[in-house]
Amino acid sequence: MKRFMVCVAALLWAIPVQAKGWDPIDYTVRLNAYGTSDAFPGSLASAPDKGLDPSLELGSNNRFFKVYKVAVSASVGGHMQQQFANANYLWYGVGTNIRRGAHVVTFDLEHIPQRNKFPADPEEGGAFHRWQGIVGLRRTLGSNLKLRVEGTFDHEVFADSVNRLRDARGRELFAQLVFSPVKTLDLRVEGSLAGDRTVSVKYRKGARWLGAGLLRTSGGWRSDLSVRSGTRRYKEAVLGDSNFRRRDQWVEVRARVTRALRPGLLAALGASFTDQTSSRLDRNYDAHQVSLGLEW
Repeated sequence: MKRFMVCVAALLWAIPVQAKGWDPIDYTVRLNAYGTSDAFPGSLASAPDKGLDPSLELGSNNRFFKVYKVAVSASVGGHMQQQFANANYLWYGVGTNIRRGAHVVTFDLEHIPQRNKFPADPEEGGAFHRWQGIVGLRRTLGSNLKLRVEGTFDHEVFADSVNRLRDARGRELFAQLVFSPVKTLDLRVEGSLAGDRTVSVKYRKGARWLGAGLLRTSGGWRSDLSVRSGTRRYKEAVLGDSNFRRRDQWVEVRARVTRALRPGLLAALGASFTDQTSSRLDRNYDAHQVSLGLEW
């Protein structure tokens, strides 16, 4: 009940519509069903699984000083798995964006009250809660280019004192450039630099990836295809740690097709494939996932 009330409070944060100038509340409901060949890639006890990702978002807009358009929102959702039910969790968040001309500044905050890390491998994780904040900037560059830059900050705290060595603070810098040669086609390049600082040096890591993709729109159809490749390294792990000199290299391919069934209702079909090779042999894997979603 306490979590439910917190989620309701987060949603109410985004409902200032009784104030002068605010638009009526807009809502978006998403329901995504998925199946995966490997629920927790790299875990020896992992297995195929399927589940649901439901979410609800409320929002409103207002204009200030005639030049600033401000949007606020609040969201709540969950993640449910059938085989690994102890991996289920609830999340909620709030966000805002401020637009002036070609510039948009965004702020988002999300909280997961409790989640189980590596539920298929209890010795490698346990229950924790996480706060995550994202600050972003989007800008239109001329008539064909769009730039997006985001900084992400997160903090994970484990409930069990035995696992407090995993308590982590993470940072990520993401950038994306989109080129639109015609109205129906977007070509993009993107990349990320990230790092986690944990209490124990065994789990400290740095990661980076680069990717490219295209988005094509035709009538009520949207087709998105992308590929990403990256590395993950544990440079601070010491001799005797399982992550000593560990280096992961991975490639991921994603495809997603969205169709407008009628005004206000979208259906989406997606698939992804990931292949990872690692200097730590038990972290070599390949996994694929398919999903079917509705949005209204």
